[in-house]
Amino acid sequence: MRIHDKYFELFLSQDDIRQAVITMAESITRDYRGCELVCIVVLKGSFIFAADLVRAIELPCRVEFLSAKSYGSSMHSSGDVAIHVPDIDITGKHVVLIEDIVDTGLTLSVLKAALQNFHPASMEIAALISKPEMRKVQLHVQYVGIEIPPVFIVGYGLDYAEYGRNLPEIWALAEEH
Repeated sequence: MRIHDKYFELFLSQDDIRQAVITMAESITRDYRGCELVCIVVLKGSFIFAADLVRAIELPCRVEFLSAKSYGSSMHSSGDVAIHVPDIDITGKHVVLIEDIVDTGLTLSVLKAALQNFHPASMEIAALISKPEMRKVQLHVQYVGIEIPPVFIVGYGLDYAEYGRNLPEIWALAEEH
């Protein structure tokens, strides 16, 4: 498949993704039973994953949104994180921060620090994709769907220069043609 000037090959099927989401939702349901849960979705990339995840969590939960950007139209993190955190009421609440992918960890470390100012009772991260080999900061991710090597991926909310988010599978950058 071609997006802009790059070719991509199928990397994770819809079934692979669905199973990861169900497993994560079961863990979150178990861990937060009896708690007041707030799921905070990091836009834009997490919107599809978050919709599937919160529907599979078998607990009442509130859903909030915030935006963070570190890629722009590039295939690599810029290292600069632009965030917009709205004034949300999470004081004393249990928070699950929902992110599509964790690679360097910079975006989530900045977001977690900003959200701690709202004094949640607890805060954990749920990420569909984790690239542990790419970490530049120490970051604990409680709920990980799938760990992958450091490849560039698109689909299921993830994009390349704003395209590819709508793909139901996840595709990896192909070797040069």
